[in-house]
This record gives sequence, C-alpha cells and structure tokens, in this order.
Amino acid sequence: MNRVISLDGTWRFCSKKDRQWKEGKVPGCVQLDLMALGELGDPFYRLNEVEFHKLEEEEWIYRKEFEWNDVLPVPGKVYLVFEGIDTLADVYMNGHHLGRAENMFIPYRFDVGNILRAGLNEVEVHFDSPIRTIRAMERNSPVALRGGSEIGRPYVRKAQYSYGWDWGPRIAQVGLWRPVYLEVIETAKIRYPFFETRRIDKEGAFVATGAEIEMVVRDDGKAVSYDEMEAFVEILYDGKNVVSEKASIDRFRGKLQISWQGVIEKPALWYPNGMGQQPLYEVKLRLMYNGKTVDEHSFCTGIRTVRLIRERDEEGESFIFEINGEKVFAKGANWIPADSLLPRLTEDDYYYYIKAAKDANMNMLRIWGGGIYEHPAFYEACDRMGIMVWQDFMYACAQYPDQFDWFQRLAEVEAEHVVKSLRIHPSIVLWCGNNENNWGFHSWWGNGVPKYLGNYIYQEILPTVCAENDPSRPYWVSSPYGGEDPNSMAEGDRHSWTVWSGWADYKEYLNDTGRFLSEFGFQAMPCLKTIYSFTQPEDRHPLSPVMLSHNKMVCGTERLVRFMIAKAGFPKDFRSFVYLTQFIQAEAIKTGVEHWRTRKFKTAGTLYWQINDCWPVASWSCIDYQRRKKGLYYYTKKFFHNILVVPKYKEGRIFIHAVNDTLNELDAQVRVTAYALDGTKKGEMYMKTVLLPNSASVVGSIKPEELGIGYRRVVMPVDAGSTTFPVEKNGELLDTVLFVELVADGQSVKNYLVFDAFRNLELKEPNVSCAVKGSRIELVSDKPAFGVFLETQQDVELSDNCVILEPGVPCVVEASGEPGDVKVIDITRMITKLY
Repeated sequence: MNRVISLDGTWRFCSKKDRQWKEGKVPGCVQLDLMALGELGDPFYRLNEVEFHKLEEEEWIYRKEFEWNDVLPVPGKVYLVFEGIDTLADVYMNGHHLGRAENMFIPYRFDVGNILRAGLNEVEVHFDSPIRTIRAMERNSPVALRGGSEIGRPYVRKAQYSYGWDWGPRIAQVGLWRPVYLEVIETAKIRYPFFETRRIDKEGAFVATGAEIEMVVRDDGKAVSYDEMEAFVEILYDGKNVVSEKASIDRFRGKLQISWQGVIEKPALWYPNGMGQQPLYEVKLRLMYNGKTVDEHSFCTGIRTVRLIRERDEEGESFIFEINGEKVFAKGANWIPADSLLPRLTEDDYYYYIKAAKDANMNMLRIWGGGIYEHPAFYEACDRMGIMVWQDFMYACAQYPDQFDWFQRLAEVEAEHVVKSLRIHPSIVLWCGNNENNWGFHSWWGNGVPKYLGNYIYQEILPTVCAENDPSRPYWVSSPYGGEDPNSMAEGDRHSWTVWSGWADYKEYLNDTGRFLSEFGFQAMPCLKTIYSFTQPEDRHPLSPVMLSHNKMVCGTERLVRFMIAKAGFPKDFRSFVYLTQFIQAEAIKTGVEHWRTRKFKTAGTLYWQINDCWPVASWSCIDYQRRKKGLYYYTKKFFHNILVVPKYKEGRIFIHAVNDTLNELDAQVRVTAYALDGTKKGEMYMKTVLLPNSASVVGSIKPEELGIGYRRVVMPVDAGSTTFPVEKNGELLDTVLFVELVADGQSVKNYLVFDAFRNLELKEPNVSCAVKGSRIELVSDKPAFGVFLETQQDVELSDNCVILEPGVPCVVEASGEPGDVKVIDITRMITKLY
C-alpha cells in the first residue's frame, strides 16, 4: 500500500546574510520562527509591524535532515511533497537541485527515488526575498501594470494581502506554510476525486463520481498496465450502503480515471442554512491490482444542484442562486484570511468562524480574491453547516501580466489544481475569476475590455478549466460584474461603496437597487478588551499613532468620526467612541440589508464586508481578530433571521414589511406599539397576515394618528443639495419610537423605527435594571433604550449585545459562563453636548 512519511516538525533555518542556523518549525514561516526565538516581537502590538518590514530584503534557507532506512531501490516511486511553499524558492535534496517553486497556492512534488540514500538525507529550500525579486520583475517588464500599493505584487502568485491592504498589515510571510512529506506510491494513486449531481427528479438523484489515477512509471520506463486493475465505489449514508458497485477505468481528456454514474433513490438533499438540512454522503473509492487493494480514498459530499438564474425583467437582469430548484436569498459576508501569519490557524479556528456564521443566520461566505484558497477544514465546516461558498480565484485589485506565456501557465496549473481539489464540496456554489479587476478596467484604469492585463485569464483560462473539470456549478468572470458597467445596479453582482468609502450617509443604501450586493461595508472599532491587548494606556485615544496605524484605511478614523457625529453626536470618552462606532456600524448595515431583503428577489443577495479580521484593527468586520463579537454580529442574527419584519415611514404612512425565507406558508400576527421617548405608551395596533413561502410582502400600512401620534411643530436644519435650510418637522414623530413584533411559526422577531438620526432626538436616559443569575442576564428598561452594551467582568461570549430595549419588556442574554459583574451602557451615557 501507499504511504506518507511526514517531514513536519523541527527544521533549521538561517538568513543567507549571516548563515547563523536557528531552530524553526514546519508548517511555519520565518516570522513565526523568529518570534518563537524572541528575536521579533508581536507584530500586532503597538507599532511593531515596522520591524517586520525590515525582513523583506532578506533571503532564507530552511534545512531538514532525516533518516531513510527502507530498502533501496523502492518498488514504485517516492515523491518529496510540499503542500505550500511561500513563495519563490529553489528546492534541493542531497545537493541535487529538484526544481523551483513560484506559487504558494499549489503543492510541489519532486521525484526523489533516485536521490534518496540509505541513512541520512538532507532537504534544503532556498527562499528569495519576497520583495526584491518581484520588484526586479516589474522593473524589467515591457508592460507597466497598475493597481495596489506594491506595484510588484501581481508578478508573484502569493497572497496579495500580505503586502498590506486597507484592513491588514504588511507582513510578507516567507516559509513552508503547509505540510511537507515523502509520498511512497507502489503501484497507483487515487487523486483529485469528483462528485457531481447531474439532475434530481422523481426517480432520484442522477450522480457521477470517481477520481484520477496516477500510475507508477517504473525506473525501466514501463508503467503498470491499467487493464489489470479494477475499481470499486461505495456510497454510504448514515452508515448504510446505498451504492456498492464496480466502477469503470478509462481515459478522459488524456487522464486515466475511475468513473461511476447512477441513480440514488430517495436522496437526502443538501440545502443552505435555514432552508433545510445538510446531509452528507460518504464516498469510498478503491483501486485493486492482481486482486490486492493498492489504494483507497474516501470523502464526504452532498447531493444538490446549483443554478444561477439570469433572466431579463423590468429592472434589468436577475442574479439569483437556485439550490435544488429553490431560489435562495444569499445572506452573509465576505471572508478574508483569518491571520496575517497563516500557519498558526487551526481546524478549530475554522470551525469557530463557520459556526459563528451559521449562528448569525448566514448562508453564504465569499472567499475574497486577495487572500488564499482556504484550508480543507474551512470547506468541510461549510459543508456540514450549510454555508454556501462564493469562491474567488486569487486575483485582486490589480492588473496581471498574462501577456506572458509563463504567467498563463502558472494561472492554468493553479486553477486546475484548485478546482480539482475543491470540487467535492457541495458548499461551493460559484467560481469567480477575480476581485474588482474588471471594474478596474472600466472605471479606474481606462482599459475598456483588454485582451490581457489579467483579462485573458478571467475570460479564457478560468472558464475553460472550470468547464472541463467541474461543470456542476457556474463560473462568473469577476466581482463585481455584469452589464456595460461591471458595477451596474441593473444586472450581475455589485460592490456598493458610495456609502463609507465615498463618504455618503448610509441612508444612501435606500437608493441602491443592485441585483446582488456582494460587497458593501461600514467600519467600527474592535472591542475594548481587544484594544487593550495591543495598546498601552497612553495609546488609547482615536488619534494616537498606534490607533491610527491600526486603521489601515486612508482617512478611516476621520470617517468613523464623521458618521458618529452625523448619527449620534460627540462621544464622552474613548470607551464611548469605541461603542458608538460599533452601534453606528450595526445600524448602517441593518439599513442596507433590510432595504435589499424587502426587495426579494429583485435583489437576491447581501454579503457585507466583512466577517473576520487578520489582526486587531478598526475595520469592517463583525468579529474582531481576537474573536470578540462587535455590535454588528448581534444585529446580523436579527436582520438575517429567516423571518424578518421591517417598519418603514414613507409619504406620511408607516408600512410594515415582512420577509419569509422559509419554504412554508406561515400564519403571522404583527404588533405595532408606539412609545414616547420617556417611555409613555402612545398607541398599539395588531394585524394578522399570511406570509407566503420564500417571499417578501407588505403586511399593511398605518397612519401615525392611528397610533396616537399627533403633530407638534419644530424647526430643524436639513441638507438641501449644496446648502442647509431650516424646515418644519413633526416634533411628535421625533419624540416617538415604534416597536414591531411579528409572531409566526412559534417564533417572535422584533424591530423598531425612529423617525430621524439619534442626534436629533431628545433621548431620555433610561433606567435599565440588570439581574444576573448564573450565566443568565436579564435586562428591563423603563424607557426606550438604544445601543445597550453589556460589559462583563469575565471574558465570556454573550448570546446578544448592542440591544434595543422596549419599555417594560425583558431581554434575556445568555453567557457562555458566569459573567461576574455586569455593567450596562447605552448611547445616552456615551454622548456629550460639549458644554
């Protein structure tokens, strides 16, 4: 049988400059090894990042000695395998040059059967500087490329964010970032399995499965004859065989492969989170030669179909994902690499984040094209928890040198490996060519529709690779893409950045009629305890050098201040500044999501930027680097709930919208209660309605006077184009908050509506009682309370935070353990009038 011999663990490394050998670790990188030796500090602490910039000019050598005591020559083949070399490096074994690595995203396999020797063997990997080589390539290139802060980065197939982004530090990692091992193949090896659901009808699911076969070519040049081989497939569900048959062995597109196709009766179908279950089937492939098993491979997968519905309508063209014949409104966020030092991520880390996405009622994550193709644990967790994956290829915000044959070859090899490696995962529902590059051709760089600069990859290489190796799911050229303007509202997917990046108020989301919002976002500070971890007391004010460095967007802090003052007012102190940014971020994204969800399926997806961070930073994330959840995360659980109620005020009436993402018709009751800001109840109404499956509707409309809201004249300044005018407003509305509750299918969902920005309301400081019993926290307020944050003595996770409290209605928060003392703060306690 084939076997794998790990070479992970302790290696030695040195800088070529000083040749001082030190002890390191694989998988790992130079930066982590130097940190472990105490020669570098934590790059995330204060301004330590700058010390990591100084490593970029250096070249490094990693060395491993190991014993080989097997009989030589080996029957079959022995390969030295590197699953991830980051990035430009030459590989040697026992003094022999094996080859050169040029791509961190693909494995490298070297035949070392004739180089191995009995006893001690030595492997060396010589790394180029991560910056000097690519800058030389850029200088010598006949074509000038545009995009990004590091003009050389498009020349190297390395995670683009490692050269710095507007949410991440510049840490150009160098090292063996994924496992290293010897692979011994005696006869044949099963590689790159596939599983495809071709159709589902009343007879069952028509599926196909199999894999490529790598046959050993012996040293005498003769290969094992595949005519003497047999292949078998087993498919199990819930531990029971549903298929156990002999498979075919044949050649397909020049590759030898196992293949089987057939029908699975009464299939258990895989659905996205919130629409159904995620049953997984185990597929076992077995290869036999002369009656003996020579290799086996098993994997888990799901039965489902996916289609991208693009049909003309009165607004342009739809962009709707369909799973198993059911339209799906995509609810989720964008995913970036979860650390700037990738080797320290664990399978548990991935499980945590995907579970958090599931618990927040998300059903899709987009893997952004400037990071990495993720660890298998990421996709396995998505498979098990129903999180659809929009998978970008790793090209982002730059022009790429695909006019060169060598770069085209790199792109094709990478794409083929990625697609073949990931195609077994039912969670992946889309391959996407790049992030924002086609938008850049049109709107930033003035290229129109170029033949090269990356476009040859996106328009020719990638769709061909996907069609040949994974016809089961759609390919999309870019994000955003669609229409003459790639960032059109009328068709395709859209990145909505007029708000925040364009300094526009988040009410501008209400004017965006994009068909699928694959990016939009709003920044906030990380949580206070996270800030304390990377600062000293003197750093803890918004304009300190440390805090400014921990917001990587140009004028990011200025934007935080601009929107805080526009919506809430001036913060009393740094603590208030942090909480207010999180409250405003949550309110902003809520505004956009509720608008787009009530347009279902004219708009068919909202993926906000972003779920996670790669270091502790002020950013667009809902979970900060240290896994502390910001106010946006808790809002997300509510505005992505399968049942949503949204009150809107328009043209003198209050409209109650409802969204039902379930596939069931639901009887529902709605309560609308109006309160004065001092807690006095003004009026209350009830409505009954039926929520149709997978739809959005208007339950009804109400005149303000029907809720006891009268009229009181006030004059306030408002924006009027290029100037500001005082206008008359209804002071009764400004003194009113509506609380709306919808009950359906045994579930209660709530929302609220105020009639102006919080800074324009005469908010009254609420008296919030807080009772702690074990891990249970119960809050009750005597007045409407907004942006209510809980500070716990112990660092526990909470089921809710950044809450809105209806007068007299208890709010129960569950903690992951006993929270200790709990402090309560709301926005009236965060704002000062500056006099």
